[in-house]
Amino acid sequence: MDFQALNASTLGDYLRTLPVITELLGDMADLDIAEVGDGNLNYVYFVSSRANPDKGLVVKQALPYMRLVGEGWPLTRHRSDREAHALRRFGSLCPQHVPALLHFDSAQSLIVMQRLGEHLILRKGLVNGVIYPKLAEHLAGYLARTLFHGSDLYLSADAKKQAVASTTNSELCKITEDLVLTNPFEDHPNNVYNPALPRGTVARLHHNPALRVAAAQMKWAFMNQAETLLHGDLHTGSVMVNQRDTYVIDPEFACYGPMGFDIGLLLANFATAYLSQDWHRAQAGTDPAPYQAWLSEQISQLWRGFSQEFLALWGAHDARSGGGFMGAARDADSLAQFRASFMQHIFSDALGFAGCELIRRTLGLAKVAEIANIPDDAARAVFDMRALSLGEALLLQRHQITDMDQVLRLLRNTRMPPP
Repeated sequence: MDFQALNASTLGDYLRTLPVITELLGDMADLDIAEVGDGNLNYVYFVSSRANPDKGLVVKQALPYMRLVGEGWPLTRHRSDREAHALRRFGSLCPQHVPALLHFDSAQSLIVMQRLGEHLILRKGLVNGVIYPKLAEHLAGYLARTLFHGSDLYLSADAKKQAVASTTNSELCKITEDLVLTNPFEDHPNNVYNPALPRGTVARLHHNPALRVAAAQMKWAFMNQAETLLHGDLHTGSVMVNQRDTYVIDPEFACYGPMGFDIGLLLANFATAYLSQDWHRAQAGTDPAPYQAWLSEQISQLWRGFSQEFLALWGAHDARSGGGFMGAARDADSLAQFRASFMQHIFSDALGFAGCELIRRTLGLAKVAEIANIPDDAARAVFDMRALSLGEALLLQRHQITDMDQVLRLLRNTRMPPP
């Protein structure tokens, strides 16, 4: 069957040809299909049988262009192949944190997966001030297991090189290289930002040699440090949660890259949630301080939990294999020093990528709702300035900052009185 761009009217006929879907939904005569995607790239549908409304699934189809822009920005629809591969890989490592892949049709660039009907996009929950008791623990575990098991610390040299070759994701990596790591640091026509943001601030960032060099260094790291298989777009819009569960979704940007990238993007999005709480809690008539304290603890626990579990996985693997990356003749002191320097390298990279993410979400094409949805431009500009200030500090000071307490001090000091 040739590729066909499906819609809410034609999707049902396609699904009725799939035995696995018929078995899941039961009565296929009357389907409820709703287009729900609010992302930048794809079309997403919720599907359920009206005879069995408690049974549902998610259908995601990649079209040959970027949804955010339209047909004027062509894009390979075979990015869905990379997403399906990543869902299988990450699902095998963390089945409790990755939705089940039910069906994949490469010819139609279409993925069918488990519907998380009792879960909410994390970004929306954070805007509303919801506390999730297991959030940091779950995300730290997901990061540790996915990042460790895709690396040379776990895989044989041959297996790692084959994995890098088989997961090349050139076109979507180019989007990251341009929209995250290049365009926001220059006066580029793709940039979109708040008209109330002081032009002097924007010009200063665009003409700051130290900042541009630091951004270029992070771009080089992203393009050349093939350390592990990344999710590639791990922000709070790529996580679904409730009080019990945490699921990571949408890994279509999956590629080999530096371990600090996924961590850094997630840290930056927790930071924008923190910074914007002065606005959102004021609108709700509540004090932002308690929720900001909880968000600070999530940031701290995320790094601490990741570090502890990553090192535990590393140690257990070395013990089982009787060797490890440094070889069998390593001594305890050299191994301890290597592991400490390795974790500091991940930490520094994470801060650098967090800085890039904060700046690109302010000056670049794609925004974060917690700040972009502030309706008054002048009020929003205050929070844009906070994000830029923090992003600049993390990017420029990434090698001087040695622990998360310093990051949290920067985050607190970035706050200004609410508008």
